[in-house]
Amino acid sequence: MNWSDLGKKVANYAPLLGAALGPVGSGVGALISSEFGTENTPEAINSFIAGNPEAQVKLREIELTHKTQLQEIKLKTLQAELSDKQNARAAHDKSKMPAYLSVGLTLIIMIIVFMLFWVDVPSGSREVLFMLLGVVIKEWGSAMQFWFGTTRSSQDKTRMIGK
Repeated sequence: MNWSDLGKKVANYAPLLGAALGPVGSGVGALISSEFGTENTPEAINSFIAGNPEAQVKLREIELTHKTQLQEIKLKTLQAELSDKQNARAAHDKSKMPAYLSVGLTLIIMIIVFMLFWVDVPSGSREVLFMLLGVVIKEWGSAMQFWFGTTRSSQDKTRMIGK
């Protein structure tokens, strides 16, 4: 078990506390372990939660007591993620290579689809083409996310951080 796994479990009882366990696990874990009187390891904290029904209430109390610090951790994590993505786009601002790769992936998809529907491909190779098509489409999606942003929630996070 790692801090992220523990964070998912803790999030069932204290969402903000659970979310903070992923990025800065040992720091937030130290807070939880000191409250519970356990070792500062995901396994020890998980065992305590599993064997102690009051632990769920205690997790919620910890979250409420340290809400401001946990929100700051969450905000800093979001800022770091968004900064990383902005830096990646800015680093390739002058380079044409990402555009070439995006166009290349689009052409590969078109060629594979053409082969699947209009070229007589041996039956054993057809499954390989379908698998290859799935892999290339996934990578194509990643390339498009690079250019256009990942999701609507990313825009919401950017707007939230800007406030």
